[in-house]
Amino acid sequence: MSPKSLLLILALALFGGLAGLWVGGLVHQPQGTPPPPGTPMLAVGDSASDFQLPDLQGQPQAFTQWHGKPILLNFWATWCPPCIEEMPMLDAAHRADGSGLTVIGVALDEGGEVQKFLAKNPVRYPILLAGEGAEVDLSTTYGNAKSVLPYSVLIGRDGQILAQKFGLLRERDLDAWQAMIRE
Repeated sequence: MSPKSLLLILALALFGGLAGLWVGGLVHQPQGTPPPPGTPMLAVGDSASDFQLPDLQGQPQAFTQWHGKPILLNFWATWCPPCIEEMPMLDAAHRADGSGLTVIGVALDEGGEVQKFLAKNPVRYPILLAGEGAEVDLSTTYGNAKSVLPYSVLIGRDGQILAQKFGLLRERDLDAWQAMIRE
């Protein structure tokens, strides 16, 4: 092979590689879709936003019914392994915590899927449905700009957001949150 041919092959390979990187950069999508500009998002220190979502029976449940109680708002989905992993811990905390912590699960699935899942994996804390047909992405409103699941928000008795957690809530996280609401 002549040096000219070798140089041409190397130049074409380099060009092809650079073109591939450029195209790959164009089609790469970040995990989660960012919210539209101007979407209100709550942060630690803000007052929790009131909302109303249906429960598993389709009955509307207003967030105001839990005012005055410490709340752990947990956004989850039936297809999310870390969500499923943390559910037994959340259920135990809801039932046994001396701080009066109320866990509220907000499922981002369609109601039928959630009911099938909970028939096999029951929990005793309230489950609300914010899946298909929801007018507002409540998870985003509560600060989940990247649509990460699970996503948890701790709300104090006074309605103030005390903490937010992207991803799996571990026992040490829950212990720290319980200590915050006991103070």
